[in-house]
Amino acid sequence: MKTATPFLAFLLNLFLLITSLSSFACSMCKVTINGRTYLGNNEDSWRMGSRIWFENGHNGKLGSVYVGYGNNFPQGGMNEAGLAFDGLTTYPKPVKPGPAKKSILNPLDFVKEIMQTCKTVEDVRRYAIQYNRQQSFNNGEYLFADRYGNYLVMESDTILIGNDDKYIIANFCPSITPDNEKLKWDRYKRGSLFLSNHLNDTSENYCLALVDTMHECRKKLGDGTMYSFVADLQQGSFTLYFYHDYKHQVKFNLKEELAKGDHVLEMPALFPANNEFEKLKDYKTPQNDTAILSFLFFSGVLFAVSAVFFLVSYFAKGKHSAAISNPSSNIKLLLFSMNVMLLYYVIALVQNQAIFYFPAPYRDYQFSMLNIAAYIPFLMLILIVPISKMNIKLFKDSNWRIAAKWLFTLNSLTYITLLILFAYWGLYNIF
Repeated sequence: MKTATPFLAFLLNLFLLITSLSSFACSMCKVTINGRTYLGNNEDSWRMGSRIWFENGHNGKLGSVYVGYGNNFPQGGMNEAGLAFDGLTTYPKPVKPGPAKKSILNPLDFVKEIMQTCKTVEDVRRYAIQYNRQQSFNNGEYLFADRYGNYLVMESDTILIGNDDKYIIANFCPSITPDNEKLKWDRYKRGSLFLSNHLNDTSENYCLALVDTMHECRKKLGDGTMYSFVADLQQGSFTLYFYHDYKHQVKFNLKEELAKGDHVLEMPALFPANNEFEKLKDYKTPQNDTAILSFLFFSGVLFAVSAVFFLVSYFAKGKHSAAISNPSSNIKLLLFSMNVMLLYYVIALVQNQAIFYFPAPYRDYQFSMLNIAAYIPFLMLILIVPISKMNIKLFKDSNWRIAAKWLFTLNSLTYITLLILFAYWGLYNIF
């Protein structure tokens, strides 16, 4: 069994190391119109527990409103000086940290220090350039805007500043993304068309209309934009919308809210019942259901152990020519291959939440192994009947030890359970 140890280590490391960017697809816009500047945002996410909270500044620091989730990490917000921001996830950039700069010890402190001390995007730039941001923010970026109409894009290694009246962005790094590549993001493309078709529009609700245009609502489950906001940087108002419903709004005046003291409000409780949101809450995935996550973890361990067991068992028996010519012995190679394949897919299901919400077969934004792995549920559906028949037949095969027979049976039951989950998640709904 010593020969299996390196391979077992490889499989266990594979469970930890295989990654796929599970990005929240967001969009943002900055609009200066009629002398007033607005920052709009769509938070496209499947996370529960969205909230808005207000924190007063102390010892000369600025108070702010923040939006985010139960971990209280600000996903976006606005301060008393009319500086607003939000973040977007991006694919990591191949950058190296500058050795002469400070390290960000706590990303939460970094963001809050900006909001508590900075009044303009130039203040943000002066603060941010002191730090190596690559390790803490290499899969994301921030868009800041101030009341003077300026905006700043903070990437992991680059800072861009502009003052265009209208600016939109999605989940790409503008410093390295050509205009034709930006248009591959549908929400950015929709926003660009809106800007082109409304060149002379000076409506007060221009920013809201642009936010609405760029929001997401996917056909499979009606999911997409969890919440949106429009911050009026001159007036200090912060208008919140929930679950891509732009008919209902809750408007906050920052100074009035800060006068009430620090407080937290749960977003769903602020709005009328939303059927699409209720459907999202009831939809179970490993990211929101402990039982499913535990089953997938069990499956991953089972597949890793079984792959090693059946591979070692095959070659141990293979020393005898009679055994290697036995067709039942070759089934072990099939089980080894299936378990390695399913181990990868189980890891992908845990790490990439988008698989559950996007149309089947899943397509990653950038081509990856997930584009191929999306067909694993279909392959399993084809193989489950012959595998089950083999399992029953091999209980009569004297060449198989009892432990191998029961391990095969446990694998078969796990395959069937996974097929049921695949059907529940709509992974077979290709029409």
